[in-house]
Amino acid sequence: TQVGIRDCCEEEERVVQHTKKPIAIFLDETVYKERMEGQHWTTIVRRIIDSLPDDVYISFDMDGLDASLCPNTGTPVPGGLQFNDAIYLLDQVVKSGKKIIGFDVCETGNAIWDANVASRILYRITSLAGVSNNLLLFK
Repeated sequence: TQVGIRDCCEEEERVVQHTKKPIAIFLDETVYKERMEGQHWTTIVRRIIDSLPDDVYISFDMDGLDASLCPNTGTPVPGGLQFNDAIYLLDQVVKSGKKIIGFDVCETGNAIWDANVASRILYRITSLAGVSNNLLLFK
């Protein structure tokens, strides 16, 4: 499952078309239009979560966020998730009963602001991984 996709290359499109397991893609533009047309983020998040397996590996690309949150990433693109939208999605993954079996955070940029935002995302995912593996309590 991919969320917030704004750009992709031909090779990536070929992988999606020829993979044996379906890949759910929630394009940033489509999600934005749905929200502007009255769909609640909670409804969209439920659809995203429904596309996930029970065991989830999270690869969080910081450039999936709005470019103002990570202006020094290698590939800033207009659009993207707001910080709290991403946090809500991550929280709901765990609240749904999914188990985070691993994660990474990439495309962080090399400036203090970018590092601050990335560290907050990393902290949240780390905490949620602990919760989903019954090592921490959820607040």
